[in-house]
Amino acid sequence: MLTNTPQCNQSEGSLLADDRFLRKVATFYHIEGKTQESIASLMYCSRQTISKALQKAEDRGIVRISVIPEERAGYLSNLARDLRFHLELEELILVPGRCFDDTKPDSDLNEDVLGEITEAAAHYLDQVITHHDILAVTGGRSIMRNVVRHLKPSKSISDLQVVPTIGFVERHTSIGDANLVAYDIAKLYGGGHAWLPIPALVETQEQQEQARNLPLVRDVFKMIEQANIIMMGLWTPDLDHDMVKRGVLSEQQVQTLQGYHPVADINHWVFDAEGRSLNNMLHPPPIISRDWRSHVYPSGSCTSTPKSFL
Repeated sequence: MLTNTPQCNQSEGSLLADDRFLRKVATFYHIEGKTQESIASLMYCSRQTISKALQKAEDRGIVRISVIPEERAGYLSNLARDLRFHLELEELILVPGRCFDDTKPDSDLNEDVLGEITEAAAHYLDQVITHHDILAVTGGRSIMRNVVRHLKPSKSISDLQVVPTIGFVERHTSIGDANLVAYDIAKLYGGGHAWLPIPALVETQEQQEQARNLPLVRDVFKMIEQANIIMMGLWTPDLDHDMVKRGVLSEQQVQTLQGYHPVADINHWVFDAEGRSLNNMLHPPPIISRDWRSHVYPSGSCTSTPKSFL
């Protein structure tokens, strides 16, 4: 059941313009099976307002009504249960990989799915984040920036600290930079943030050591090690000529990586279907100024055990 249900001290118009209100009402009605009268009592609103909210939720695409084949009923919940058991997770949120609107082109469907994924991630982050937390985040224009866009903080957390897990990838910053993602999340919650003012990729081990030992970044690395919530955007590798133009990888490096059939990119560590890191397959390998491979799972080398990996 949803918690923190607010008493209705807003006008009907402002409530119907609030997506979170519409989502709560839709969840009560379509998922929990409550009547409009009981929802009105829970939300301290009239039944007419609840009826309008359900219609608004359909109009805005929050609720999609489809006829689903009988064999698919309960598929997602069963799959989530099986995956939680297999992966030994306390919680797992699944989002359908496509909607049932066959009138939309694939590009629009992909955007819809991406929006649902990042909105679910933003809602979950807001649920788990609390006082004294240290949140470490990766960058990314597709996942992490959209998580920031969907964040609607339900509380102010002045003692929250948000840190990036990687430095700057290019000379010119972009909306997907981990530093900016950390900054924006911290400001949304009224918390503090720390910059990691070093390059994400360096050419030699000596440069890596020099970058990590700069006085300005030593304390930031300590905070990253102490992070108890780690949010990492996982995405398919964007290996194309744009990477060469931006100076991130050479043409030869891109061709080499493509030959290994990469399937996932986590914080600029590229992996194949067997979970092997492909960065070291390159000659010379791109050296990331902070190795985060051991932090993908709670058994990594964090000095404190993270309570959540998102």
